[in-house]
Amino acid sequence: MIAVHSRLVALNAILFIGLGLWLMLYPSVIEEFYPITLDGPMALSEMRAVFGGMMAGIGVGVLWLVRRDVLTGGVVMICVFGGLLLARIVGLAAEGVPTGAVLNETIFELVFFVLMVGTGIFARR
Repeated sequence: MIAVHSRLVALNAILFIGLGLWLMLYPSVIEEFYPITLDGPMALSEMRAVFGGMMAGIGVGVLWLVRRDVLTGGVVMICVFGGLLLARIVGLAAEGVPTGAVLNETIFELVFFVLMVGTGIFARR
């Protein structure tokens, strides 16, 4: 089970790196998927830094951790997905059930969170 967990953590890290680099290079692409407008250079800079840079950085860090200690890398990804899901729960309470891309992301985050926790528990045995 450790091999499955390791591959899942690495896959998540690679997805984070790819998405982070994409948003770093093309932050305005967000406007195509969400009802958001990035008016002005500061909005683009924030999207580039917070979503692009942070996601790429988390991905690189977790990928490095996977080579050293896969369980620690898994815990980091569980914390990241857990934080995302917590924010989604707050969003559900505040804005209601998401639609479109946000609903897809919520399902993706929930599935990967459960997979990360499940494979992590069995990887420790």
